Parts: sequence; structure tokens; C-alpha cells
Amino acid sequence: MTVVAILLGAVAAFAYFSSTGSGTGSAHSGTASNVTITQIGAGYDSLIPNSGYHQDQCMNTCSGVTEIGNDVTLANSGDQQLISVVVAADNWNLTTVTPTMTLSIPVPNGPNGPITPVTENSQVLAAGTAGGPTTTNVTFDFSTQNAWVGQEFVYGIQCSDCDTGAGVNLALSSSATNVSVGTDTHPGSIYVDSTVSPGSPLGTDFPTCADAGTGFALVNVDCGPSNPGNPGAYGNEGAASADIPAVEFNVVGGTETGLAPGGPSDPINFAITNPGSSSVYVNSVTTTVSSVTTNADIPTCSTLWYSIANSPVTIGENIPPGTTFFDNTGVTISMPPNVLNQDSCEGNAVTLGFTSN
Repeated sequence: MTVVAILLGAVAAFAYFSSTGSGTGSAHSGTASNVTITQIGAGYDSLIPNSGYHQDQCMNTCSGVTEIGNDVTLANSGDQQLISVVVAADNWNLTTVTPTMTLSIPVPNGPNGPITPVTENSQVLAAGTAGGPTTTNVTFDFSTQNAWVGQEFVYGIQCSDCDTGAGVNLALSSSATNVSVGTDTHPGSIYVDSTVSPGSPLGTDFPTCADAGTGFALVNVDCGPSNPGNPGAYGNEGAASADIPAVEFNVVGGTETGLAPGGPSDPINFAITNPGSSSVYVNSVTTTVSSVTTNADIPTCSTLWYSIANSPVTIGENIPPGTTFFDNTGVTISMPPNVLNQDSCEGNAVTLGFTSN
């Protein structure tokens, strides 16, 4: 039995020989994609430079209006990524106030579906002592939610505490003369939600023929004379019929507006998009004025009459595939005053160039 046990143990033992070998494998280096750099600017703009608003709209108990907006058409076709919205607000009080304002786009037709309303609590500066209001531009940031809109859409503005006591009204501009980018889809009409029952005049601000719909609805304010309680607001007396909220919608692919000799600098923001399948490192971006259209009557407008400041700007980021980096680092464009007559540049389009490394 002892011998058998030893033999069984031997069955479990083994021996090995040392050896060497070789083989081959492979690795593949990806190909970097060229990034696309696109300006962020106005796709629709009805703001008035230097706050030259001739009317404004009070809200809630003073007029019955709980929401006001418009149907707008952006300058460029197709779906566009929404970055921010600027709304002009007038303060008639001698003290600075901080109202609660919400901007909604209730029925977007862009590729990403519903857009979350944005609420903003921004200071609206105190009125001056001359008797008129002070206008403040309130900015609503949509860049963090990857919001997209179609070329045409409806927006609405609510302000829960913009009332008689707060003294904050929404500034109105003219559809006929103050839309510098994009178009007013339905001139002579605005979108309104009012506490006044359907079929009744909308408070004291609108023509008596401008009846409210059910909820937030399109209202024709070009249907008759201005209401005597608020002459010059809406109505069909020329430019008054074109009163619309003063807003600016900034999108990827938009433009900057309002450059003038000696005027303020405008910011140049841009999006960097990586269409490839791997990250691409962008060190910096340089902005230049590459061309400017000429006036047929005075064809001497020069790119040298425009100035870019704070460029190049350092990015120093790996841009992942399918994402966009928004730059807000202070690049600006201006039109410095010149000893020469610069009328030849009036109304002309300036083309910007972007290069990265």
C-alpha cells in the first residue's frame, strides 16, 4: 500500500523546459479633426442702442398683462443653438430694484426638444432725476442646457414683481424701424397673456379692438386707434402699431451689431466645435477683421478702421468630440474715431476670421 501511494503521488508531478518566443502586434494613431470656430452673436435683435425707447409695458395689476412676447424669425435658416437672451427693462423708480423675470420658449422646434425657462434676478438701475426711466439690459443664460431653436419661434416674458410699486416696465421698440437682425414674423401683433377675460379689451394699454385670447395668445394690436389712456402705444397710427418687446437672441452663427465711430466696444464670443471622434487640443484662437463690404456710392470703407482687442485669446483646452466650448474672455471689436470721414462704412457688413493653433 505504501508503494501504491508513492506511485499515485508521482502521477501528479510534472517537468518543464525553458523556451523563448517572439510575436508582433499593432497600435493605431488617431487622426485629429479640424475644429470649427463659429461666432456667437445676434440672430434676432430689436434692442435700441443708447436706450432710446419711446414706450414700455407695465405688467400685472397696472395693465392686466402677466406675460408678453412675440413671434420672431432669426436671420439664418435652420436649427440654431441658443446661447443667451437680452431683455431691456425700464426702471422708473429712484432706487435700484431686483425684479424676478422669467423668459420662456414654450414650443421650440429645434432638435433637442423642450427648453427649460430661465429665471433671472438682476439689478435694474435707478431712474435719473430728469423724470425719465433708466434702461438696463437683463441677460438670460441658456448656454448650459444645450438649447436649440428653429428659425422661427415664440417667446414669452413674465415678471412676478414688475408692477406699479416696483416701477419696472419692459422696454418696447418698433418692429418697423428697430429690428436690426432677423424679422418680426407678424408685424402689428404680439403675444400676450392677460388677466382680463377673453373678449374684453386688454386693460388701458391696448386698442379696444385688441381682445385677449385664451391664455398666452397672438393679439392683433394694429386693429384700431391707440387707447386714449395710453396714446402712442400700439394701435394703427404708423410706427405705434409696431411696438414689440426689445430683446436680443444670441445664437451660434449670429452677428454683432451697432458698431459706430467712437462707439463702445462689442464683445466677440465664439464656439469651438470638434466634429471628430477624439479630443483635440486648442491652444489659442486669433480673431481678425478679414473683410468689409463697401458702399456702392462711397467704396472706401477699410478693414483698418476696425480694431480687435485682447486677441489672441488663450484657450488651453482639450475639446471633446461633439461638444462646444464657449469663449467669454474679453475679445472685443470697435470702430475707433478717425480723422477721415467714415460714412462709407455705414450699414456695411464686417467679416471676422478665426484661426486656432
